[in-house]
Amino acid sequence: MFRKLLALTLCFTVLFCSASFSASATEKEEERIIDPTTWAAVDGLGRTLSPNSEIAGERKNKFVGMFYWTWHYPWIDGHEAITTGSVLDVYPEAVNDFDHPAWGGTYSGRPYFWDEPLYGFYSNLDEYVLRKHAELLADADIDVIIFDCTNGTQTFDLGYEKLFKVWTEAKAEGVNVPQVAFILNFSGKEDTRTQLRQLYNDVYSKGRYEDLWFMWEGKPLVMANHSYLDITDKTDKEIYDFFTFRRNESTYFASDTSILQDTWGWCSDYEQTLFGKRIDGSVEQMCVSVAQNANEDGLNAMNCPMGTVQGRGWAEGDYSYSYSYKGEEITVDKNTENAYFYGLNFQQQWDYAIEQDPDFIFVTGFNEWIAGRFDMWCGTENAFPDQFCPEYSRDIEPTKGELKDYYYYQLVENVRRFKGTGVLPETDAEKTIDITAGQSQWTDVKPEYNHYEGSTRNRDSVGWKGTYYTNNTMRNDIIQAKVAYDSKNVYFYVETKDNLTPPESDNWMRLFIDTDTSGISPNWEGFEFLISGYSPDSGKVKIQKSTGGWNATDVGYGEFTVNGNILQIEIDRSLLSLDGEEVKFNFKWSDNMQENDVMDFYTNGDVAPGGRFTFVFDSTATGIAVETENEKSFIDYLPEWFVVFYIDLRKFLNYIF
Repeated sequence: MFRKLLALTLCFTVLFCSASFSASATEKEEERIIDPTTWAAVDGLGRTLSPNSEIAGERKNKFVGMFYWTWHYPWIDGHEAITTGSVLDVYPEAVNDFDHPAWGGTYSGRPYFWDEPLYGFYSNLDEYVLRKHAELLADADIDVIIFDCTNGTQTFDLGYEKLFKVWTEAKAEGVNVPQVAFILNFSGKEDTRTQLRQLYNDVYSKGRYEDLWFMWEGKPLVMANHSYLDITDKTDKEIYDFFTFRRNESTYFASDTSILQDTWGWCSDYEQTLFGKRIDGSVEQMCVSVAQNANEDGLNAMNCPMGTVQGRGWAEGDYSYSYSYKGEEITVDKNTENAYFYGLNFQQQWDYAIEQDPDFIFVTGFNEWIAGRFDMWCGTENAFPDQFCPEYSRDIEPTKGELKDYYYYQLVENVRRFKGTGVLPETDAEKTIDITAGQSQWTDVKPEYNHYEGSTRNRDSVGWKGTYYTNNTMRNDIIQAKVAYDSKNVYFYVETKDNLTPPESDNWMRLFIDTDTSGISPNWEGFEFLISGYSPDSGKVKIQKSTGGWNATDVGYGEFTVNGNILQIEIDRSLLSLDGEEVKFNFKWSDNMQENDVMDFYTNGDVAPGGRFTFVFDSTATGIAVETENEKSFIDYLPEWFVVFYIDLRKFLNYIF
C-alpha cells in the first residue's frame, strides 16, 4: 500500500514530462553513401513512389519496426509445404469442413501457407533468403525487425543466430540492415521470465551482435511484460535494469494508453490505439497492419464463413485513395476490381497513423506465411486464424502469386511519407567522356550511384519437406554507376567488384532506362529503353525502344568499352529522346536476368538498385536538403539529466503497479 501511495504522489510530476529519448545504435560511417530513399520506383499497379521533391526531408526520431518471423525452420523436416489454394481451388466446399477428405486427415494445428513466397518455401536458415531480406528491408528504410516469440517459451535461437551472422556480413558490405528486438509471450508470466533469461544469457549479457540491437531510451528494447521478474533475484534485477521494456498488448481493441503505462501494440483495429499518449498530445507508438483477423464484433478466423473479416481490401466506411497513372487519376475503393491488390486496409491504417504522427510505427508483418488449420476457433469450423489466402492474409514479403510485390512498394511509399527522405545529391555531370580512356576521368563526375557488395551469393539450401533450392545465376556484382553528358551524348559508367565476365550473352550487363515517368509512352515495367546486345568485335551496343511490354524495336547503336571491372557506354542523346537542355531519367543495371519478368530482378543475377527501384539522374539536382523539424513542445527543451530521471521514475511506477 505504501508503495502505491508513494507512486501516486509522483504521478503528477511525471505527467508533465516525456521524451522519446530514442535512438538506434550508432551506425558505422560508410565510405560509400547508399541512400535508398533517393531511389524511384513504379509498381505493377502503376503506383509511383512520390518524388523526393514532394516529400519533406528526413525527419529525426521517427522509427518504423517490422514484425518478422524466424520460426519456419522447425517445421520443414516433417511437413510438406501446402497452400490453401492448392486444396480449395479443387475442392471449394472444403473451406469450412475440417473432416473433408481434401485435407488428407491432417491434425488440428497443421500449418498451411496462404501462398508461395517469392523465394519458395524457404527455411529461416537459408542464407540466400536472409541476405535478400536484409536488402529488401534496408531499401524500405525499416529501422528494426521485431522477432515473434509470443507463444510458449521458445525464442528460436537457430533462426536469430543465422540472421545475426548473415546481417552482420551484409552490414559490412554496405547494407544498412534493420536492427533487432524481440516481442515475447503476451502473458507476462513465468513463460516470459524464461524467455527473458534465455535471451539475456545467450545474447545480451555477452554483448553479442551489439551493433544490431535496437535501442530505446538508451537501452535495448524488448516488448514484454516484466511483472514476473523478481528484482530481489540478482539475474532478474540485471535483466530489469538492462532493457527498456514495453508491455506487449495482445488485443486489437485496446483503449488509448498513457505514456506512464509503457505499453505498445502489434496489431490494432482502425482507428488504431494510441499507445503512450503524452500530456502535450504526442504519441509514442502505433500499429499499422495489412489486414486483421477481426471485425467489429471481435476476433474472427481469416476464413470466417460470414465473410466479415477485415482482409486486405477492407476499409472502414467509404474510404478510398487515388494516384496518377498514364495521365489519369485512378481512384481505388472497395468496389474496385481485385480491391485487395491495392491495400485499402493497409493504406487507411497508414493514413491515420501518419496523421497522429507517433514516434514509432509497428508494421504487421513481413513473412509469417503460415497458419495452423484448427477444427474450431472463435466460432469458425476448420479455422485458419492468422493467414488464409491472398485476400485474407497480412504478409508484405513478395509472393510468386497474384500479389507479387504490390505491398512492398506500398510499404516503401508510406514509410517515406512518415519518415521523410534523403535529398537527391548534387549533379555535376556535364562533361565529355572518352570511353576508351581510364576511370580517372570520372572522378569529378557527380553523383555516385552506389550499391551493395556481396549481392551475388549463390543459393544452396533445403526448404520445407520435399524442396531444395539452388541458384547459380550470380555473376557480376554491380557496386557503382555514374552518368555524364554533353550536348551530343550521354555516357554511362558501371563498376563491378571483380573483373567483368565476357559479354557472351544477350542478358549481360543490361541497362534499363525510363525517360517518361508518367507511364504514358509505351514501356516495359516503366522502362522505355533497353541497352543490351554487346558486340565485342565491333564495340557496338544495341539500343531498343519498347513498343509495348517486352516487345521492342531497334533504334540505333552506341559504343562501349570494357576494362577490367569497368564498363563504359556512349550513346547519342537523340536515340534516347534526351534532346532538351535539362537531362532527366531513371535507370537501373541488370546482369544475368533469366526471364523477361520484372520479378526476376529479385531472384537472379544482380541488379542495381534492387527489385523495381531505379537510380534517379537529374541534371538540375542541387543536393540542397529541405529544412524540416519535428514540432517541438516544452518537453524537448528539458535537460537530459531530467529526461533520464523521468525514464527511471516511469519504469519504477510501471513495475510497482
